[in-house]
Amino acid sequence: MITRCLGGAMLLCLAGCGGGGGGNENGGPTPGQIDGQIDGQDVSDPSLLPTTGRASYDGYMRAALPTGEDGARVEYLADLTLAVNFGAGFDQIRGQASGFEARDGVPLSGGLAITDGSIFRGTDSSAAYSFDADLDGTLSDGRASYTIDASMDGEFINQTQTAVRGLVFGDITGPAGQDIFDGTFAGTRIPE
Repeated sequence: MITRCLGGAMLLCLAGCGGGGGGNENGGPTPGQIDGQIDGQDVSDPSLLPTTGRASYDGYMRAALPTGEDGARVEYLADLTLAVNFGAGFDQIRGQASGFEARDGVPLSGGLAITDGSIFRGTDSSAAYSFDADLDGTLSDGRASYTIDASMDGEFINQTQTAVRGLVFGDITGPAGQDIFDGTFAGTRIPE
């Protein structure tokens, strides 16, 4: 689990990055709408998170991937879906990120699976995130494939968990070998 001070710096660094047309493939809210709903909202107290029930979130993921010429980083925007099972004993968070697009680049086919998510009800929300998950899969630009082996750390927003946000980070292996990448994600809860 990544600490919030390092994570916060990464989040601020990437929050203004542009992307392509991704982030709204499922007809959900746009990144700007999501950010507008989350800005100024308090983080959920991890000790008060539900122990039963489920929640689903639609949103976006931004990632700076080294897919450009000579391994240059390209900013991608993708659609994000998360399903949270607050009552599960394990694998509490699952989902996917897909539809990776860059403003002036080639879109990436494929997707990333979000699995093995855990909620941390005993964490200090001022120092660490309250959930994490694995983020893995393969993306392709039609010429080359890129294998992602990554993680995501996040937090729920306000006391009714109406949104999520956080960081993504990990390894990417492509034609130039292995490199690292990072990014951000956010989403709003889908009404039941």
